[in-house]
Amino acid sequence: MQHLLRKQIILWVSFVLLSVSTFAQTDETFQQDHDQLPYYLGMSLGLSNSYLSLKRGSEFLAPAPGAVNLIAPIQTMYLNLGLTGTLRLNNHFALRTNPTLLISGNRSAFTYTTNDPTNKDVQTYSIPSVIIDVPVGVKIQSDRYNAFKYPNIMRHYLITGVKFGFDLGSEKSATVNTNQSYPNVIKGSDMAMELGLGLSFFLRYATISPEVKFSYGNRDLKKVSDPKFPLVTSLDKINSNFIYFTIHIEN
Repeated sequence: MQHLLRKQIILWVSFVLLSVSTFAQTDETFQQDHDQLPYYLGMSLGLSNSYLSLKRGSEFLAPAPGAVNLIAPIQTMYLNLGLTGTLRLNNHFALRTNPTLLISGNRSAFTYTTNDPTNKDVQTYSIPSVIIDVPVGVKIQSDRYNAFKYPNIMRHYLITGVKFGFDLGSEKSATVNTNQSYPNVIKGSDMAMELGLGLSFFLRYATISPEVKFSYGNRDLKKVSDPKFPLVTSLDKINSNFIYFTIHIEN
């Protein structure tokens, strides 16, 4: 998954550089009034790589019969489609929100085995997953500067803030090895801290901003505590983490 994400990043950056080379002219500065706009809107398209951070419980130290004794998260790739709104505070600070729909279909969350002597097979735990993310962040940006022999064509920025996530599939049942029904142990709402880096290219008719962002969940997503489900009693805490690569197209 990470290899695929790196390939997508290279392709997107190549697309942006090609756009700059195609549409820019050395004697013209595009969107000269952009920095004075009170706000601007746009859309976003990207990919994200998600994985769960699992904190093992006491059952791993003193396992009961049938308890989980080995568990490993699985990385999941999402397609991201969103809208972007930015409010200018001054020349170097802005507030940005980017409500986004994350689509993956069925999410294979992790694999596990139990100490049940009658079943030593590796189990794959999958959950339906369609996520709506609502991040709110502070964008800290540089002045515009020359690049690729074009005047005032780009700037770099840092963005940091919080994200609220809502999984629309959290009320549906999970499956184990695609055929056994199991309770969904993942809560449907999440909150995370985010940190990202990006570059903005000011072209003739639009601003294109490739961005990489890291999201670290700080809410425990463990939902069920029924002792008859050994998968749940063997876990003390579940957090969700994301790596996003996004292209923002504004104005």
